[in-house]
Amino acid sequence: MAGSQEGLNLLPAWNLTTGVNTTVVAVIDTGIRPHADLAGRTVPGYDFIADVATANDGDGRDSNPADPGDWSSSGQCFPGSPAEDSSWHGTHVAGTIGANSNNNSGVAGVNWAARILPLRVLGRCGGFLSDIVDATRWAGGLAVPGVPANANPADVINLSLGGSGACGASYQNAFNELNAAGVVSVVAAGNSGVNASGARPANCDGV
Repeated sequence: MAGSQEGLNLLPAWNLTTGVNTTVVAVIDTGIRPHADLAGRTVPGYDFIADVATANDGDGRDSNPADPGDWSSSGQCFPGSPAEDSSWHGTHVAGTIGANSNNNSGVAGVNWAARILPLRVLGRCGGFLSDIVDATRWAGGLAVPGVPANANPADVINLSLGGSGACGASYQNAFNELNAAGVVSVVAAGNSGVNASGARPANCDGV
């Protein structure tokens, strides 16, 4: 069947279960936009971007994970960098995971009932390791100094992001603690066709 090798064979899975609303999936990304296919499906998240310029929303860390856009003008990110439109990547990922489904509208999420915990770590020109690690820890219910406790710890953490290099102690320590707490961490291996052994945090143990 055309296209069957490019995606998930979800129909047999949905015949077993379409998910339960007690499952919380954290989406660590650019934040999310209001969207009909995500209506009623989120729990309160957090904006972990500390750098105001990167955040692009006028302030640093706060309790609003809404995505203001990550657009940039020519040369803004580094000398010679091209202008970029906003990606709205976090909304796209959240929809893939948990868009309202079987409603004759938009797309079908993998899980029709799970609640999405949106966390902002990526903004204009990218993001910082410190923000990503703090958000990853907080998503699973681990304490992060200066941030209120997470009232809805995630069962699954999704990081559709990455960079090059070794895993690093801060990443690995976070994943070790999350594994000990029974949290599943799912990390993108990258879209560049490179060996995942050189892509972090996909190369961390326990993801």
